[in-house]
Amino acid sequence: MSKKQALTEFHRGSILAAAERLFAEKGTEKTTMDDIAREAEYSKATLYVYFQSKEEIINAILLSGIVLLKRKLHEAIESHKDWYQAYDAVCRVIVRFYDENPTAYDAATGVMPLAQTSEEMQKGQADILRVTGEIDEEMSAFLVRGMEEGVVRTKLPPMETVLLFWSALSGIIHMAEYREDFLQKTLGLSREEYLVHGARLLLDALVKTGQ
Repeated sequence: MSKKQALTEFHRGSILAAAERLFAEKGTEKTTMDDIAREAEYSKATLYVYFQSKEEIINAILLSGIVLLKRKLHEAIESHKDWYQAYDAVCRVIVRFYDENPTAYDAATGVMPLAQTSEEMQKGQADILRVTGEIDEEMSAFLVRGMEEGVVRTKLPPMETVLLFWSALSGIIHMAEYREDFLQKTLGLSREEYLVHGARLLLDALVKTGQ
């Protein structure tokens, strides 16, 4: 990487870090480009050299988060030879990622629509969709690995099953997040216990009977 590229990445990173702090504090809608420029200690003119709009900044933050999710999932899968242990590690990574990056999680799972008005933002969206596609492909390969090891039911279509898994697990995660008190009162389960039970229920739908 050249010095110019390194400097560009440094400035972009500083801006994105400032934006993330403001988004967490004020929310994306109430945060303005002026706010981000002040927080990052740049002039507004300098800010626009690196990002043309707040939406472009949001997409950049989402992409960074989804790239991190991809790396963490890869590490979880590759670091466990036992398929069941890898499955548990994958679920833990996903839940932890949601806790730390809920907006990026919703973008990765298709819950949140991506802005795409300008050419640059369309490119940002394309990058996000490319990485989420790569995540789905790795998850699909993980299922195939389970089939080859005699753990996962062989008649499951891998990619379709991955998408169903994301839908089901996302529903479980959002239920645990938004109805935690309800789960405690009606089921006597903590958020963590409910998530574990949910992940196990999904596992039962994947593995062969008697496993």
